[in-house]
Amino acid sequence: MPINSSSVSPSSKLNHWTQAMATWPDALARSRFHADRAEYKEAAALLRDFLKTASDRLEPVLELSRVIKTQGYWRDALTVLLDELDNLPGPVGTATTREERLGIQMRIEVCRLKLFVTASFDAPLQEAEELRLQTSDFAALEELEPTTIEIALCYSRMRVLSCLHHQPIAPAELEALISWLRPTYDRLVSASRHRESFEILQAYSAFLESATRVGITTLDFETWSGMMQRFLSSPDLPPLFKANAMVLLADKASERLDEAYLAEIETSAKTIYIDQGHAVGVMDLRFQQVSRALKKDHQYLTDELLDELKGYFAKYQTSDSMASYQTAIHAFLAHIPQWLAFELQMSLSHIRDELAHQAGAVFLTHIGRVGLISMWLAHSGKAASAVEAAEALDTTLREGDCRWLRGIAPYLASQAYSQLHDYRKAHDRAARAVEIFQETFPSDAATARNALLQAKLELYQQNNSDPKDLEEILSFADTETTRDRAAGLTLQAAQKTEMIVVQIRTLQTEQRRYWMERMLTFVNELESDSEDGDIRMAGLFQVQGMELTLPMKETDPKAWEPCLACFDKSVALYMKHLRFVEAANTRQMQSCAIYRWFELSPSAHLLQRCLDLIDISLDLFREADNVTFIATASRWRSIVVYTGWERGWMVGDKTLTALQDAENAWAVERADMTALASFEAVSRRQQFTSLKGLRETYRRAFRVCQIEGRVTELWEWTQKAKARSLSDQLGVDSLVPAELREQVIQDPTRRELMEEADALSPRIAGSPPEVRLRLRGELEAIHKRMAQDTLLKAMMDIKNGTPVGIDQIQQLGSQMKKCSPGRDVKFIDWLEHSNKLWVLVLGGEEKTPTVMQCPVSPDEVAAWKREWLDAQPGEVSAFQEDDFYSEYEPEFSLRALDGLVAPLDQLTKPGDLVVLCPTGVLHSIPLHALYISDNVPVIERNPVIYSASLTTFSQCCRRGGWSEVDSGQRPAASVATQWTLTSVLQESDDRWFDPEEQEDVYSLISNTAATSDAKAVTGTDVTRQFFVEAMQQSALFHFHGHGIFDRSILADQSLELADGNIAVRDIFDLKFKAPHMTLVACDSASQGIAAGDEPLGIVTALLCAGAGSVLGTIWPTASRTGRCFTDEFYTNILEQQKRSIDVSTDVGGHAAIIDLAEVSQRAVLALRRNIDTRHPYHWGAFVLHGCWFMSQRGQHPAD
Repeated sequence: MPINSSSVSPSSKLNHWTQAMATWPDALARSRFHADRAEYKEAAALLRDFLKTASDRLEPVLELSRVIKTQGYWRDALTVLLDELDNLPGPVGTATTREERLGIQMRIEVCRLKLFVTASFDAPLQEAEELRLQTSDFAALEELEPTTIEIALCYSRMRVLSCLHHQPIAPAELEALISWLRPTYDRLVSASRHRESFEILQAYSAFLESATRVGITTLDFETWSGMMQRFLSSPDLPPLFKANAMVLLADKASERLDEAYLAEIETSAKTIYIDQGHAVGVMDLRFQQVSRALKKDHQYLTDELLDELKGYFAKYQTSDSMASYQTAIHAFLAHIPQWLAFELQMSLSHIRDELAHQAGAVFLTHIGRVGLISMWLAHSGKAASAVEAAEALDTTLREGDCRWLRGIAPYLASQAYSQLHDYRKAHDRAARAVEIFQETFPSDAATARNALLQAKLELYQQNNSDPKDLEEILSFADTETTRDRAAGLTLQAAQKTEMIVVQIRTLQTEQRRYWMERMLTFVNELESDSEDGDIRMAGLFQVQGMELTLPMKETDPKAWEPCLACFDKSVALYMKHLRFVEAANTRQMQSCAIYRWFELSPSAHLLQRCLDLIDISLDLFREADNVTFIATASRWRSIVVYTGWERGWMVGDKTLTALQDAENAWAVERADMTALASFEAVSRRQQFTSLKGLRETYRRAFRVCQIEGRVTELWEWTQKAKARSLSDQLGVDSLVPAELREQVIQDPTRRELMEEADALSPRIAGSPPEVRLRLRGELEAIHKRMAQDTLLKAMMDIKNGTPVGIDQIQQLGSQMKKCSPGRDVKFIDWLEHSNKLWVLVLGGEEKTPTVMQCPVSPDEVAAWKREWLDAQPGEVSAFQEDDFYSEYEPEFSLRALDGLVAPLDQLTKPGDLVVLCPTGVLHSIPLHALYISDNVPVIERNPVIYSASLTTFSQCCRRGGWSEVDSGQRPAASVATQWTLTSVLQESDDRWFDPEEQEDVYSLISNTAATSDAKAVTGTDVTRQFFVEAMQQSALFHFHGHGIFDRSILADQSLELADGNIAVRDIFDLKFKAPHMTLVACDSASQGIAAGDEPLGIVTALLCAGAGSVLGTIWPTASRTGRCFTDEFYTNILEQQKRSIDVSTDVGGHAAIIDLAEVSQRAVLALRRNIDTRHPYHWGAFVLHGCWFMSQRGQHPAD
């Protein structure tokens, strides 16, 4: 009589049965009693106890391994077998005895477990094949020998897995390998060997699911269904086997079963699980039902359901049912639409990844990470994280031999690079995926060739390539579509033709007709009513709609009906299969068609109709949280609204809101770049900010503000448009003002979220790339919760580098004035719009900026730069040789640009600190050297500091130790206190060398260090290692030497050191302690500027690495000039230290601040007074970027 497990405690059952176990059959029965109820710990404990005294160990060890593997611990199961292998005799020719067959079973189980634990296939498969031969090709199956059945099942599973992921074999060969399943099953059922019968049922079902992919045609559902019904009809079938079979039937045949019968068998299974005391059976069944319900209707996913399932997750953990937990997660994830509940999908994927890791199944870990990367790619806008993870997976798998995994990793990387618009890398990764897949996995190879074709098309359009390149692309596409069709891969062929038709608008009429006909042919060849067929047909309707739209000249509504009907048909097909994102994208295309109609026949009605369709698209994109599509639709919507404003149909407020929505969507799209290394993050962001569509968004906002006299909003849009990539990166390590942080930590919920986010960031940085994707998903979920809270959002805005507002600048200006009571601060921005330059001036305590037009145009400035500053490498500029006129004469070259600063004469006062934020070509102009009034340059009248944007300036001040929130808070001391002065001047074959100048510079460095209590290091001691360590540990760092500054490749700028160069790319990866940096090295402060006012060069690198301020030169200068400047600069610093500017506060203590703006002003003016360096070429080169001061904690001299 069966024992009711619910009436006896596990410990008492274990003790009772341990005493009763005298034979292996008893031990096996007791163990399986527990294992069948998912009480794996009890089952394993019984087996281990039996093995302590067992002399015949093979069967108990195999059973123990099986229990542990069924529980979900693959590595532990393998370890159990490996520990026993040493006791086995060597290989035999042909296994004839039971012991020999058990030995083969153990070895082949080891082979199968190794597939999962190591993700390596070749060696285990080769050994498994040798073991199969030792069984005479499973000859003992005729006798229903149990061990041979297990060996045959294990081998068959290995072969099918290999066909799916490593090395397919001919379908006929695979069919022959599994042909024993059905006849063996029939005889086992007749013999009432239920356990083995059910194993074959499970295997048949798994093989049937993979039949199409591996080419098997001898398995079919009807046969399996008949096998299942025979099993369920067995008169002596144990209850748990019956319940398991019912659940398997409900899972695999739910769409073919009558709803009433389905409910009946699931209810029966649930009753059995409860009666028999199964630990997780009811939960397993529930997850299966949830998965099925989600497949039918995504709205089944509710908060109440999630709360229910979370309780089950906890129970799986408590019962340590790893395999059931994994199966439940997989079932749940399988039918959540890709566009729905991204955070939930991430969370579930992370659990799956962790479970695979705990199981020790490297193969399952890799498969899970492929799924996770695919999820991030489907959720557009997360490509940066996906790139890192895909490249890490690719690197890991290169050492393995699993062909499918080795091919899918570069394919995923290609997809990610394509989303980042890096089509060269996308092309390279796709080509490698094709090479790996080749003929081994023809369907995947064809899909990878789709990615390759996509990259080729994008590169062609990106580079405005020669028409011959297009001919090569079309030839490639023609060859590949023919190949696909011949291989029965019509879907991939249709996709390729769709790419050609959609992306190449320059096709000649005959070419376009040819590719349209091919596309139609392939789509019609796809199975009708299949999802693939419907989706491709929807794509065809899209193409036909656009084909009808582009040449349209008619304004009659009837002429437009066929065009718009195509889009309606496309939407209907997408919605049929719940492809909401694709349907939304089609509505957006339809809105473009109506906009074309509007252009031919302008009316408010048509424009509103266009806007309504965009709003439908946006709602769906937002529901799906698809970042890229939200950004695209938002930009398109802003264009439509702006068009309405131009015609007087939309008000300015609504127009600016639409433009702001577009800008915000772009900001979210690029936010994920923090996943990349610092240099990569900045350069990728700069690519985004250079996009023409975004620049046009800013242009439209400028125009609305200008026309409607919205000065404050014009200033705010100016901040949005400037150097966003730099401010984004600086924000990552920004300090949060003390008062804001204090407000946050006073609330337990806020504090917990902040601490979770703070704890995750270093974990991400310190984790291997393959783990970071999961951690970033967790961090993103926390950030979304933080964004719902006002205070936490303010903290995140600082970390995200969100552009500063007028209120923040006023607070900063007020704090700066308190430090220097006799001096005001003026924030100066230049704005380029409609080929005019405007200057915007905001006082530190003013609420409204002032705007004035400059009398010099951008084209005139660009022409001046080409004439006077641009020079080939090794040549001097015309400006350097411009000594025919004195700088005071109107004919002197710089006088042509004085109009750029002329408005400042009225808008600033002498002595004001002016923060200059140039735009475009002005970044190359010495604005401080221009005359602000008669014969008075800006630098003589005012201390000057440069910044890429006011947001960057604010960030640098905060980094330097300044609080822009805490009224009266003093500058904090830098963590570092060491000052380091260095110089390297060495002989070079391509450069003139002066030993006396080297001696003078080294002497200056040594003497300056001695008088300022600094460390001096020169010559061969300035190695890369020393240089990096010193920069990271110093509060002030000075370098005098040579630099390599190729203006065409600013990212490759570098400084020459004793044992090699240190490049911009290297500096990006360092972490400084907010030091001041002085670089006297050619044009060390030159900043190449990409579209979007994005600075490129060594100043950007130093600021991103953590510098508080950087002083350098914007064009090449002589070493002697640099030496003179250095002498003056540090002499003035020491004088300031002697005066010891005190800032006392009610929190106690003293801090001496060094006013770098004033110090650099004095040094520049000293050069200007010197007869040898009075030409503006010499003194106008030196500029200060970043924070206007540096602080150093110390004792007041009077103390």
